[in-house]
Amino acid sequence: MTTQQDTTQAKSAAVARRNVPILAGQGAFNMMAWSMASPSIVLAFLAVSLDLPMFLAGLLVTIRHGAGTLGDIFVSDRIARLSRKKGAIIWMDIAVAACFLLVVVVTLMGDRTATIAAFVIAIFLIGVLEEIKAMLIVDFVSDNMDSRSRMQVSYVQKAIGGAGTIALVLLVHQLMQDAPALSRHSTVVMIGVLCFLLSAISMLAFRETAIGAKVAPEPSARKSWALTGFFRRARDLFAEPWFRRFMVIRLSFVVVGLSVPFFALIAAEAHHSSAKGLTALIISSAAAVLVATPLWRVLNGYSLNLVMAVAALMVAVTGCVLMVLHHAGIDHDIHVHAVSLFLVTIAVTGLGGARSLYFMEVAPKDQRVAAKAVSTSLARIAIVAISAALAAVAHSAEVAWAIVFITVVSLLAAILSFWILPPRASAPAPQSTRVSPKDR
Repeated sequence: MTTQQDTTQAKSAAVARRNVPILAGQGAFNMMAWSMASPSIVLAFLAVSLDLPMFLAGLLVTIRHGAGTLGDIFVSDRIARLSRKKGAIIWMDIAVAACFLLVVVVTLMGDRTATIAAFVIAIFLIGVLEEIKAMLIVDFVSDNMDSRSRMQVSYVQKAIGGAGTIALVLLVHQLMQDAPALSRHSTVVMIGVLCFLLSAISMLAFRETAIGAKVAPEPSARKSWALTGFFRRARDLFAEPWFRRFMVIRLSFVVVGLSVPFFALIAAEAHHSSAKGLTALIISSAAAVLVATPLWRVLNGYSLNLVMAVAALMVAVTGCVLMVLHHAGIDHDIHVHAVSLFLVTIAVTGLGGARSLYFMEVAPKDQRVAAKAVSTSLARIAIVAISAALAAVAHSAEVAWAIVFITVVSLLAAILSFWILPPRASAPAPQSTRVSPKDR
């Protein structure tokens, strides 16, 4: 009996060891795909180079997050009931690749109206698929890998993905620097499509552990969770002081998080026809991910307040400097925009990590899942509204005014982070008294 048990454990350990490099490679391909076909950077460049309305280019963020909200509310329950998620993740990668391929094909072959429609439809579908895949990945990785392996895989994915992105974009730059802007940008997106497919193929080799599926609720219960249940949970959570404090922080940093797409948009406006504009920004974004992970990992151990404040101040100071250079007419060098995007990407990466750590420290266990869903959905609604307003400003005036707004709000958010957060959120999470077991 002991021998059989030892043999089973040895086989499980061997499978786990085999899965680590597979998931690391899959994640690296996935990161390269999102970098090479980034809606915030690459599609913005593509839209501006096609002379599409600036409002549409800015609205890509709005459409993407609005679609993601639908995934949060209507699909999360079904994902939780899946006993095996590997196949669903593979199909998500293939579907996202098809959406980006649609954009490229219609851009190269369709007229202006068809191109605008393709952008809107594809970004909407990508937003839904991206959120569904994110929820799948969280459960999938938690079920199949221990904590140490998850951390190891995360670092390897970022390192290989970042280095691979830089190598690929430099290769495209060397081979196509004399090609028209539309051809260069389309080629970059097509490489992203290829990386999505390689990510899906890599996942085929992963050996998944089946988890028993939960009993499916009655159809009426599903409907209640999707709509009525969501609002009931939001009402109960807002009665909790810790959740109100967290939502103030979450919503105050929404504008800071919008710095990446709008800093990329002002760069696209100035350099969409440049042979090295898109190359510089993709390299800048990929390098920022490589730098951000070890940097914020150290600072997170000292103070979450410090991380949030420094991240917001980085965006505010970068925005101030960029606006000074812009209004002085000396921001025509692509390196100015590349450095700006590098800094705000580092800041937003650190902010996201600190916010997640703060949430895990203050959220009671019995409210954690509901609070995550409600806070994410409300933040997405705020992102949709604010990004649409900023897109309208960029279209009717200029993108610089959107940067000014982001800069001012980022400075206020930095101040707020010290005012509303305790010195260190290390106390035991409060026990819930509001949400009843039947609502969990």
